[in-house]
Amino acid sequence: MAKPEPSQLPRETEPLPKTARPALMFLLFLTGVVGFIALAAYVVDRAIYG
Repeated sequence: MAKPEPSQLPRETEPLPKTARPALMFLLFLTGVVGFIALAAYVVDRAIYG
């Protein structure tokens, strides 16, 4: 039998986390980033338009 194509060979993958905590912490981080950008935009808007 011919050697399988490289795309068909099984490859090592990182196991999935046992809990949802990493995903929730990432979403919390993204929420903080969006909040910071919104606050900065508000401050700049108030500075320009009074």
